[in-house]
Amino acid sequence: MAGITSLDVTDVNSEATIREAIDCGIDFLDTAYSYGYDGRSDRVIAKALQGRRSKVKIAHKVGQSWNERRERVVDGRPATLLKHAEECLRRLNTDYVDLMYLHSPDPQISLAESASAIQEIVNRGWARYAGVCNVNGPQAIEFMAHCETSAIQIPFNMFQQNALRELLPIVENRNVRLVCYWVYMKGLLAGHFERNHQFSPNDKRLTYDIYRGDAWERAQNLLDVLRAIALAKNCTVSQIVMAWTLLQPQMDVALVGAKTPTQISETAGVMRVELSTEEMARIENGIKANC
Repeated sequence: MAGITSLDVTDVNSEATIREAIDCGIDFLDTAYSYGYDGRSDRVIAKALQGRRSKVKIAHKVGQSWNERRERVVDGRPATLLKHAEECLRRLNTDYVDLMYLHSPDPQISLAESASAIQEIVNRGWARYAGVCNVNGPQAIEFMAHCETSAIQIPFNMFQQNALRELLPIVENRNVRLVCYWVYMKGLLAGHFERNHQFSPNDKRLTYDIYRGDAWERAQNLLDVLRAIALAKNCTVSQIVMAWTLLQPQMDVALVGAKTPTQISETAGVMRVELSTEEMARIENGIKANC
């Protein structure tokens, strides 16, 4: 909804998509200080939630922004994190967010300092719970030592499972849950791209290896497995992928991007999809053979 990495984004469609998500039973919205060069994502959410704030949980991230040259800046200094948090509340037109993350560790700043600042945001009542994104195992342990952590957000999908494998032994015996993004690997695992699909030369997805060459062919082999299961269950590939994702250990929330109400209502249909043990085994075999 920020229109930075996705094409053809409009605020009108984004607002309608948020409202459709709520109507479909989705109640978790994920945004960040850096989603949009000037806070576009936050402002779209604020407008869409007029009269509906109590129906959703909002997760926000601080510690990344854009400079005047539109280059990403990582800044984990406590003063910056508190400034970002205060500004995001104004953008969202709310007194608090439900979950505040450190967007990513700043290699120039002690992670303990950044974690303490996130805890201070919670202590001030600007957020109900604290979390961290994009950390490895040792970083997660250090962050949790200085902040009462409720959630860790990781990249995760059928092709990218390393973060889950590394963090699961750390969080499974703690009251810490996982949230994942890139569930559909920028749309690939939604199942809409056939083998011969031609992407626009301006499509940033072409910068990912999986959208080219042998990796693309292996991905399509896995999608053939998923398409067969979806056809038998009279559902979509994206619903199969989301159902599988939500069955992973410690995984409480799976984030998915959408630009139109139709896209999000299709995703919401996963609430009616159940995967059998046999179907899970077929998916796992497909992943092992092609990923």
